[in-house]
Amino acid sequence: MSLPPRLLERVAPNATAPRAGAYVIYWLRVAMRSRENPSLDVALSMARELGVPCFVYQGLSERYRYASDRLHTFMLEGARDLQQALADRGIGYALHLQHAADRGPHLLELAKHAALVVTDAMPVQPLLKWDAEVAAVAPLWRVDSSCVAPMWLADEPFERASVFTQKLQPLWAARIDLPWVDVEPSHPAFLPELPFEPLSLQERDLAELVARCDLDHSIGPVHDTPGGTASASARWEAFRDRKLDTYDRDRNDPLLEGNSRMSAYLHFGQISPFRLAREANARRTAGSEKFLSELLTWRELSWNLCRFTPNVDSVEALPAWARETLKAHERDRREFLPSWEQLARAQTGDLLWDSAQRSLLTHGELHNAVRMTWAKALIGWSRTAQEALTVLIDLNHRFALDGRDPSSYAGILWCLGALDRPFAEQPMMGTVRARSTTEYSKRIDLPEYSRRMRLPSRGAPLVVAVVGAGVAGAAAARTLSDAGHAVTLFDKGRIPGGRATSSAPRPPPYVPPSALDPSTPGLAPELRFDHGAQFFTVTDERFARVARAWWHERVLNEWSPRLMTSGESLPAEPVVRLVAMPAMSTLLTRMLYDLDVRSSVRVHAMTRTQNRWKLSSDDQQALGEFDAVVLAAPAPQSADLIDPASYALASRIREAQFEPCWAVMVAFDEPLGLEHDAAFVNLGPLKWLARDSSKPERAPGERWVLHANAEWSQKHLEDSPEQVGPMLLDAFFATTGARKLTPSQLKAHRWRYALVTKPLGEPCVFDASLRVAACGDWCLGSTLESAYLSGVAAAGRINSIAPDPEPEPDPMALMRAAQIRLL
Repeated sequence: MSLPPRLLERVAPNATAPRAGAYVIYWLRVAMRSRENPSLDVALSMARELGVPCFVYQGLSERYRYASDRLHTFMLEGARDLQQALADRGIGYALHLQHAADRGPHLLELAKHAALVVTDAMPVQPLLKWDAEVAAVAPLWRVDSSCVAPMWLADEPFERASVFTQKLQPLWAARIDLPWVDVEPSHPAFLPELPFEPLSLQERDLAELVARCDLDHSIGPVHDTPGGTASASARWEAFRDRKLDTYDRDRNDPLLEGNSRMSAYLHFGQISPFRLAREANARRTAGSEKFLSELLTWRELSWNLCRFTPNVDSVEALPAWARETLKAHERDRREFLPSWEQLARAQTGDLLWDSAQRSLLTHGELHNAVRMTWAKALIGWSRTAQEALTVLIDLNHRFALDGRDPSSYAGILWCLGALDRPFAEQPMMGTVRARSTTEYSKRIDLPEYSRRMRLPSRGAPLVVAVVGAGVAGAAAARTLSDAGHAVTLFDKGRIPGGRATSSAPRPPPYVPPSALDPSTPGLAPELRFDHGAQFFTVTDERFARVARAWWHERVLNEWSPRLMTSGESLPAEPVVRLVAMPAMSTLLTRMLYDLDVRSSVRVHAMTRTQNRWKLSSDDQQALGEFDAVVLAAPAPQSADLIDPASYALASRIREAQFEPCWAVMVAFDEPLGLEHDAAFVNLGPLKWLARDSSKPERAPGERWVLHANAEWSQKHLEDSPEQVGPMLLDAFFATTGARKLTPSQLKAHRWRYALVTKPLGEPCVFDASLRVAACGDWCLGSTLESAYLSGVAAAGRINSIAPDPEPEPDPMALMRAAQIRLL
C-alpha cells in the first residue's frame, strides 16, 4: 500500500489486499462529512492507485436497533448536507433509504464487483457484524476517522484514565496541530449501475420520507439539534467563541449551558474531531484544556474500552471488583422496581431522575454531570446489575442522538464501576461510587431544571386536540405529551376506551406501583364485562415493549381459555392472549394516566381560523383553540369532522370499510356446567362467545359475552337492545347445549364500526398544511396493536412539524432600537 503515513496508521491492522475490480466503494457510516475524512481519503487514494473510480455508498436501514424518527431525521439532515458537499467536490454519492417498496442486500451486490470496500470503523455492534458480512464478499478496510490518535496505535486495553493519558499524550501532541489535507478525486463523479434508485435529498420533504419508513414513530425529531455539517459547525463556533474558555467552571451545571453539545455530531461524524481538537488547543486556556481532556482522554479511552471489550452490553465488561460487589448486594431490599414505561416516560416520582429522563425523552440528550446520577439510580431500582445495565443501554440508545456510541457505552459502564476505583461500601451500590438523586438535587435549581426539560425541542409547545380516547387516541396523546406538547383528549363516552372498554362503573384511577411485591394484591375485582375487545396479541416489537411494561406493572396477564370450535372442545392454541386486569378498560386507564381527558364530550365541528382549529361540542359549546388535531374516532366520524375543511382527506378516510357487531352480556346465578371458556363459532348468528369470569382477576360467577357475526349484526342493525338480547341468548343455548336458565342480567350493545374489513394500508392519514392527522385500527388492521401503532404514527407526523421560521426583522424597528441605544 502506498498510502501516506497519516492515512496508513488509520487503517485497521491485517487489512486484506485489494483485488481486481471495477471500482472502490466508500461505505459511509459514521463519518458524514466531505472534508477532514480519513475514510474518504483512503478510498480516494486507493482508487487512484488502482486506476478505478471511487464512489460513496450510504444505506439507511429500517432494521437497525432503536430505529426511530429521531435518528432517521438527524441522519437524513446530515446526508442532505453531505450529498451537496460531495457533489461540489465531484464525488459520486448514492443514498439508499430502505422502505417497504425497496429493500434488499444492495451493498453486498455492489461489493461483489468492487476492488476494495473502505468503511468507517466503530468497535460496537451491529457495525462489527455488518463488517464481517461485507468482508465475506470483498476486501474490507476499516478506517478510524473518529479519534485524533488512531485507536489502532493503543494496542492494549487501559483501565484508568491517567495511565491512558500518559501513554497517548505524545501521540496527541504529534497530531493535534497538523492541518488536514484532503485527497482530491482522480476520476470524474461516478456511480455504477445501481440495484436501487439513489435518493436525492435536496428538494425532498424529509418528514415525509421518514414517515413512510417502518420505524418507531413514538420518538420524534429534536428540532433544536438539526443534523448536518452546517448545524454542527454553527454550534461549535458559538461554543468555541463564547463558552469554551469558561468550560472548566461551567460544565457541571446543566442550567449554565456551558457544554459544547457536540456529541451527536461527533457520533455521526458530521464535524471533524481533528478540527475541534486543533481549534480548542489554539485557545490555551483552562477551559480549553479541560475540554481537550474530555475530547481526547475520555472519548478515546471509550473507544479503547469498546475495541478490547466485545461484550460491552454485559456486566462481564466491568472489572472483577465491581462485578463482585454488585453481585454481593443484589439481595439488598429494593423499595422500588419501576417498569420500563415508568422509566422511559419519566414517571418514577423522583423529580431529578424524571427531569433527567425528560431530557432524553424530549431533547435527545443528557447533560454529562446529570447522566452519572441518572444511571446510578438504576442500580437501586433493578434486581441485578445486568438488569440495570440492560435498561440503561436501552434508554440511552433509544432516546439519545449520541447513543450506540463507544462514549455512551463507556459512560454507562463507568456508572457501574468501569474505568473507576472502589469507594466506601453502601447498600445496593457496594463499593461502586455512589451519586444519589437526593444529594445532587441540592446542587442545582431543580424546579428550573425540571421546567426546562419539559419544554419541547421546537420551543413553544403545540396545543393539540385528540378526538377519541380509545387505544389509538391514547397512544397519540401519550406520544405527543412525551414530546412536551399540551394535549387534550375528547371522548364521547362516559368511560374512555373505545372498544377496549368494559361495561362497569368508571374504573379507579391508575396509581403507579411503588414496588413490585408479589404479595401485594391487585385491584379489587368488580362485576363487569369486556364487551368489546376480548383479548389482544402482540406481534410488533414497538408494541411489545410497552406491553412488557404493562405486564411488569400487573396491568396485563395471560388468558388461556379452554377453547371450543364448532361444538368440539379443543386444546388452547399456541397463542398468547393478553387481557387487562381486572377489566380491559384498565388498559386505557393506564395509557391515559396523567393526561387531560374530557369524557362525555362529543366533538361536533372543527373550524379552521387563522391557522388554528376551533372545536365545538354537539351542544354548541366552545371546546378551545388548537394548533393541531388528531382524529382518533371511527373512520366515518373522523371523515365527517374533517370534510368541511378537506374533502380530499375525508374521502381518503372514507375508503376504510367496516362490519358491525352486536354484543350481549349475560350473567347467571348458577353454573351452566360448560367445560369450555370460549368458542369461535362457525354456525348460526354467533361468531364468538367467552366466559368473561374465566379471565384473570375477574369476580367469580357465570358471566358470558356473546358476539354476533357480521351478517346477522347487519341484518338486525337497527333492532333495539331489548330485541337483540333474547335472540342471541337463545343462540348461545343452542350452540353450547347448556341448560336454559333465566339470566340475572342480560344486556346488548351495538358496535356499529366493530371490525374493519378494508383498512387503508398505511399507518395514518396526515395533512401537513392543515396540521391534522387521522388514525385508528382502520388504518392498518382490526387489532388493538394496529390501533396503537396507528396512533403513534399520527403523533409522529404532528411531532415532525418544524417550528415556524423567525419573522424577518423590520428594518425600521431595528433603526429605532439602535437610536434608542445611542440615546
